[in-house]
Amino acid sequence: MINIKPILPCPSIKEQVSLYESLGFETVQIYTRPHPYAVVRYGSLELHFYVTKRILPHENPQMCYIEVDDVNRVYEDFTAGLKQRLGKIPRSGIPRISKLKNLAEDRRFMLTDVGGNTFYIGTPNADLSDPVFFRTIESGDYAQDFEILYDLLYSKEDSKSAFHMLEKFFPADDLSSINVEDLDLAKILLVALDIHLQRDKVVNPSINDTIQKLLIVYGSENPDWNKISQQYNEIIGGE
Repeated sequence: MINIKPILPCPSIKEQVSLYESLGFETVQIYTRPHPYAVVRYGSLELHFYVTKRILPHENPQMCYIEVDDVNRVYEDFTAGLKQRLGKIPRSGIPRISKLKNLAEDRRFMLTDVGGNTFYIGTPNADLSDPVFFRTIESGDYAQDFEILYDLLYSKEDSKSAFHMLEKFFPADDLSSINVEDLDLAKILLVALDIHLQRDKVVNPSINDTIQKLLIVYGSENPDWNKISQQYNEIIGGE
């Protein structure tokens, strides 16, 4: 087997092609009769779409995983195109695109198109320079709980359970009181910030202030703290 070309449903060929062109895909073919059909291509990836009224976008169960060499570059291409087309980066509704996530097996993001087809797009950790940086901490007292917390939020995408675990295993009143090194604390705070943001739709001021103070102290010249700074900006800066 050399290549796989998914054939997926959509309610409108015109809207589907328009979305993919904004992501940077090339339109290879469009047929309007007798049955609407389109082929789009991004590098070596080729996707086919057909029109059907039997599946509603919000009920579409179709999913596909796409492995890419550089997930960061693909993500930048897609988000830039969506922002230009829609005026923002859509994080909910249809279409939508998730933030980048560092998981146990890869670094990835999720795209759902106007037809409700969902794509998981990622680069395997074996091809990344430091795949477990954000998922692990050095503290023996908190390492296991933190890994579970991280996976609940990013692998399981269960912010509700992650919030309950955060309250159970970490001091709810003052996360900065945790007896860990500052780099470990920053990683915990980043996950806590994202949990609150997904749950409450607002930035938690206490957590945010603590992270900012740490970034002022350590700056971004150190490679590890530069990663913390970039991740912080991704969490609070995504539209």
